[in-house]
Amino acid sequence: MKKLIGIILLALLTGCAQSAKPAATPTATAKKTSASGSSAQGYVTPVQRADLSFRTSGRVAQVLIKEGDQVKSGQPLIKLQDAELEAALMQAQADLKSLQNGARPQEIAAAQANLDVAQNQLDLAQTDLSRLQTGALAVQLASAQAEAAQAAAVLKVAQDSYDFLTTGRGIAADEVSAKRILGYQEEIKRIQLAATRSAYEAALKRLAQVRSSGGLDLQAAQAQVDIAKGRRDAAQAQLALLKVGATAEQIDAAKARVAQAQAALDEATLLAPFDGVIAELPINPGEMVAPGVRVASLADLTKWQVETDDLSEVDVVNVQSGAEVSVTVDALPGVTLKGQVTSITPRSAVKRGDVTYTVKVALANPDPRLKWGMTAFVDIHGK
Repeated sequence: MKKLIGIILLALLTGCAQSAKPAATPTATAKKTSASGSSAQGYVTPVQRADLSFRTSGRVAQVLIKEGDQVKSGQPLIKLQDAELEAALMQAQADLKSLQNGARPQEIAAAQANLDVAQNQLDLAQTDLSRLQTGALAVQLASAQAEAAQAAAVLKVAQDSYDFLTTGRGIAADEVSAKRILGYQEEIKRIQLAATRSAYEAALKRLAQVRSSGGLDLQAAQAQVDIAKGRRDAAQAQLALLKVGATAEQIDAAKARVAQAQAALDEATLLAPFDGVIAELPINPGEMVAPGVRVASLADLTKWQVETDDLSEVDVVNVQSGAEVSVTVDALPGVTLKGQVTSITPRSAVKRGDVTYTVKVALANPDPRLKWGMTAFVDIHGK
């Protein structure tokens, strides 16, 4: 039993001794910076590359390429549904041709027939208006107007007679007799004036009734004349245009519409902007696309460069455009490529709290095994 306890204690002491040893600290690979140059990590990228997108929205009709295809500049890559755009172009072209060729005899004849119909409709509308103006309504209106005028004249006579009496003219000289006569005559004249005023008001009311009863019919007839006249004038203008032909401004406007329709149709086909390889194709027929959304990535895989944003403000002061560079790639052990600094961004960026600058290195002798995104290390030599 003592022997077993001793073995257990020995094992515990051995484990504690081992755990007390300090852990090995990994040695960080520091960037080499000296007066003669700098080194940094970067990634292999094509010198020329582009993310492609449409400038218009639509549904994908055809995908004419696949990932890895070699394409030429101007080659169609993806087409959207464009039936409506083609129809719009054909219509614009037909309109332009019609303007340029001028009106055909059949078109002029049709325009003349349209004018004849419009003129006939105007004649009928004017006839209806004249019938209302000279018919029974006109007789009633004339009678009511005459009656009102006569009543107005009688009222004026009665008013003048009353005014003459009450102003003191035409009465007896004797004051007592004058007051007696004035009171009697004033009463008679006042009654006569009230009666004539009532008759005048009744005549005015009848005239208003005649006008209101026939006013709607007259207004409707006049509106029909105005509409018919507008149609006749439009038909005359159309016939005159056909006979004279299109103006230079109209032809230019039609040409502009054709160019606009053609441009819209062209936008429905995505073309390759340069020679290269389809690096990515995240789109399928039938899918909807929106303006500016990437539908393909294109790259020229014959020219490579290394981009690094691993140079701090302390490192970048030792780097100059045109400096020679030695490049090694993790995926190509034992291979050293030659390059040259082509650009240094004037503006810095903050990367993990450090101020860094992006440097591009063009490879003079790229290895055919290089792939987009491979990790590379650059040693930039000082000039």
